[in-house]
Amino acid sequence: MARYFMSLADLGEETAWLLVQQARGIPDAKAPTDFMTERTAVLVFCEEAFIERLCVTAAVRQMGGSVVYQGIGQWRRDLEGSYQRELLCQLGYFVDCMYLYGLPASTWAGAHWDAISFPVVNAGSPDGHPAHVLADVACMLRYSHNSLNGVSIGWAGCDNGTLYSLVEGLRYFPYRLRVALPPLLDATPLRRAAEFHGVNVEFVSSPEEAVEGVDYVFAGCRGGLDDDSLARWRITPALMSKAAPNAHLLLGSTPRHTVQVDKDILCSSTSLLLLQAENRLRVHKRLLHWLFNENERSI
Repeated sequence: MARYFMSLADLGEETAWLLVQQARGIPDAKAPTDFMTERTAVLVFCEEAFIERLCVTAAVRQMGGSVVYQGIGQWRRDLEGSYQRELLCQLGYFVDCMYLYGLPASTWAGAHWDAISFPVVNAGSPDGHPAHVLADVACMLRYSHNSLNGVSIGWAGCDNGTLYSLVEGLRYFPYRLRVALPPLLDATPLRRAAEFHGVNVEFVSSPEEAVEGVDYVFAGCRGGLDDDSLARWRITPALMSKAAPNAHLLLGSTPRHTVQVDKDILCSSTSLLLLQAENRLRVHKRLLHWLFNENERSI
């Protein structure tokens, strides 16, 4: 059976840590290799996500592979139904692995993985973005003396797949997580996710409470926030001053999809935006090695 990566649980604690460390150990994130030579990855995206598409494409191409992109928003219902298995069987004839974006990871909980002949990766979904969290863990390790013990995270803004994977990540990584969601959002699904994973998430009511004394501030999504709400949840120098000394900013999504971040912060050494991008490239490359481990060729 081919390996698949829909959530951090598909790795487990030991492999999750190993992939993070291997990703950090790549000497040059953009260095070309031949591991994916003669292999083709198909990107099946149900939503437009240029940066995610670019990152995965760069990883595969820099490893010598080929990429086919297909936007299939109009077929979304079919993918969630009985057509799923037939589609995968046909794709397996032409490609060596598949990246999915925009489909809930829960859609694939009952997939017939034993009938799928190639690796499948969740490149981002409303209920999980595991590759992002592995990359963000790598970022935090760099600025936390290679240890997450006692490290605290504050999330301010709307939820998305990255936040759900940060919640799941508490099973494997010893950071603490505090979350403030705008009042218009129902926190019940996130609370249920924390309960399902058996982890503790601290829920607070305001961005000030979320970032108080934390080591890493996550700019959450903007979702359907209006202009007044966006102003209230903006990441400003005054808000960052409430975090721990030398705290860093991470983005929970692309800059255009997060709550607004003052330019003076986003363009400063406080922001780890570029390091996040670099580590996502690293993680996807190491993930490809893991996915093809069972029939791995010489590297």
